[in-house]
Amino acid sequence: MNEKQITPFSIIYDSFLSKIVDDMYMEITELDTFKLLRELLESAIQKFEFPRFDITDFEELEIEKSVYTGVESDNKETPTLLYGGGYFNSVLTKEEINIISTYMIVE
Repeated sequence: MNEKQITPFSIIYDSFLSKIVDDMYMEITELDTFKLLRELLESAIQKFEFPRFDITDFEELEIEKSVYTGVESDNKETPTLLYGGGYFNSVLTKEEINIISTYMIVE
């Protein structure tokens, strides 16, 4: 198989969130949390001085508008926003993930 080797941003976000104790992330919406995480990731990337991979080679998927119909919305169509995420076009080591998530804490 010729699968593309990537590291999803969610792995870095999980590493970051496991290191913090701030309850602020529990008080804002999921979409706002992802936007804030994305901003922190951008700042952390700038601080990573000697990466062993092309740190500028990443893809970010757009936030999509969608419609949700389900029990929570009383089976009525409800507009929603879906976070698409993103990924580095390389497989990052645990050390590299830790470096980026630590720089996110610094920010």
